[in-house]
Formats: sequence, C-alpha cells, structure tokens
Amino acid sequence: MTESLSHPFAPRPRAAGRAGRSPLGMLCGAVLLGVCGSLVAGERAYRSQESRGTAWLVEHLLGMRTLLLEGPTAPVLYAGDHTGLDRGVALTTGCSSALLIAPLALVTALLLLFGNRRAGRVLLAFVVAAGLVLATNLGRLTLVLVMQHRYGSEGFGWAHVLLGSVLMMAAALVAALLFLWLLPRGASAATASGRPAGEGTP
Repeated sequence: MTESLSHPFAPRPRAAGRAGRSPLGMLCGAVLLGVCGSLVAGERAYRSQESRGTAWLVEHLLGMRTLLLEGPTAPVLYAGDHTGLDRGVALTTGCSSALLIAPLALVTALLLLFGNRRAGRVLLAFVVAAGLVLATNLGRLTLVLVMQHRYGSEGFGWAHVLLGSVLMMAAALVAALLFLWLLPRGASAATASGRPAGEGTP
C-alpha cells in the first residue's frame, strides 16, 4: 500500500484559498464596505434621494403633483392634484430601504474580502437583491401617497401599516433567497477538499 505525503514546505489549504481571491474581488469588497458605511452615516441624505425617486414616480407615472420639503428630522413629501396637496408623508429611518441594503452590502463585502467565490457572481447577487429591495420600497412609498390621496388617513394607515409592511417583508425574503441562489456554490474542488492544487492521490 502506498501513501501520498505532502512536502513539508507545501502551501497549506488556507494559503491556497487566499491565493484564489482576485484583486478585483478585494477591491469591490472594499468599495462595498464604503457603501455600507455611507448608508449608515449618510442615511438622511439617502432618504432624501428615495423621496425624490418616489416623487418622480408619482409625477411621471400617475400624473400627480408633488412637493418635497426637508424637515428637521426627515424629508417630507406632499402629493396631490390640481385641487391641492394632501398631508405630507415623512420618510423616517424605519421606512428607508437603507436598513436592508446596508447589511446586505456588509455581507457581500465580507464574502468578497474573505471568501473564495467568484467576484462577478457575488456582485450580481448583491445588485439583484439590493435592486429588488429599493424598487419595492419606492413602490411602497408610491402606494402610501396614492392611498392617502384617495382615502385620506384611513388609506394611509392601510397602506403604511398593513400593505406596506407585508410588501417589504416579502421583498426582504425574496431578496435574501435570490442572493443565496445567485451566489456561486463555493471554491474550486481542490480548495473545497482541503488539498492544495496539484496534490494527487495514488
């Protein structure tokens, strides 16, 4: 019976795993860490951009008038028709998609910096999941404004508390599943089996 013995100075599997990470993936991971930090530190500015995106959708898709004002704690978006504007809707921190996108960016950055998966697939998974969360939240905010315009305070309550919450929970679940499904299944066979590349068996 014969055995295959590793050379005493052969690279360990951990070193082989480090060699498998591409410079592009490391760079993208560092950028996503910055994105995560920016979403946390600049979430007020991000909420303002979300409000502007919602105003654009309400104006161009529904033909309603809008007015966006910067309140002391949150941007306030007003919407209405030619007869006037309704009560403003404040986009608070709890209503922003940054709460979901920031941790997603952090997880993606860690996978790129310390994992062995292909950077392109990891980035694709992040873009699809984050895009779904952002698009759903913009749709939710648009729904809140439309329901308030048509049904007043009762419509606002239904759209914000019930329909909007269910919509965002479903979007978060689908985004997480899509993220996991789009991720590459792992490292190469040699790394996954715990052997340096090039070491064989009898």
